[in-house]
Amino acid sequence: MVRFGAIVLVTVLLAGVVFPVAGMSPQVNTASGGGADTPNVQQAQADANATDTDGDGLSDSLERSVYGTDPTDADTDGDGYPDGMEVRCEQAIPDADPLRTDIYVEVDSTQATTLSDPVRTSIVETFENAPVSNPDDSTGIDIHLVTDDTNLSANGTVHSKSRAGVGNDIYDFRANHSEYRSEGYYYVLLTDDVAYNGDDYFVGAGRPEIAAMERFDSTKITASLFMHEFGHAMGLDAHQDGIDEERYSRTEYDSVMNYNGLYRQLTYSNGTDSVGRNEWQFVAENRTQPDIECVENGTCSSRCTQN
Repeated sequence: MVRFGAIVLVTVLLAGVVFPVAGMSPQVNTASGGGADTPNVQQAQADANATDTDGDGLSDSLERSVYGTDPTDADTDGDGYPDGMEVRCEQAIPDADPLRTDIYVEVDSTQATTLSDPVRTSIVETFENAPVSNPDDSTGIDIHLVTDDTNLSANGTVHSKSRAGVGNDIYDFRANHSEYRSEGYYYVLLTDDVAYNGDDYFVGAGRPEIAAMERFDSTKITASLFMHEFGHAMGLDAHQDGIDEERYSRTEYDSVMNYNGLYRQLTYSNGTDSVGRNEWQFVAENRTQPDIECVENGTCSSRCTQN
């Protein structure tokens, strides 16, 4: 049985700064790494009938000579997107790179505004600096924050569990407003009031593939809350040692998933602390991922260039 994390809004004074601190509950901005070079259409069409050992929609010869991807592995970088999709589907997954880990997030809002540029930059840079290796010998993860709808209508508090009515839980918003669900995007909703397990004392809640959160004036607090709730959306949940707890110091468990790290940092643990869990490696290799609806040759609907 999976547990999920949520955040309680409490206010304390720390070093002259007011932070909302978590309680003990049971629980398109893109990175700088760009997409791979694309061969011209004539070359791609001429190569369409060539051998494609891994069935990713790219011929073995193109993978070797143009993209540098593995012709025996449909997903060279292991990010959940087939190599063919990362090469051909610029409209669906802009700036994807088959040699770097890409994560896509649709961000909707019931407010007039969305994540501020400083908040988005903080999140993107945190993922860029992740201590994970890529097939092109680079390090880091490219997270793509795709702003979609604003001013969505909420029927009061947005709950973390499905409930009767429309516009009152996170699943309603994803079902009715997500534009990129079939392309494997996570879904994050910004709203004024969030409830976890029916309790609106919380300011955020994360469940597999989705999250809802409130925003604050502070860039660091909002970015840190995003990282925490998005961590839950990726599968870092409260049954794991130290997550959504205050019993470890930041030195013992150096993670934004630690209630003592929330609002004070943005990073996940790298496995060198006392808890010893490499959360960045989990994010890169084993995170919970939304389904991607692709045809057999690694491309998705009309958002891709078909060979």
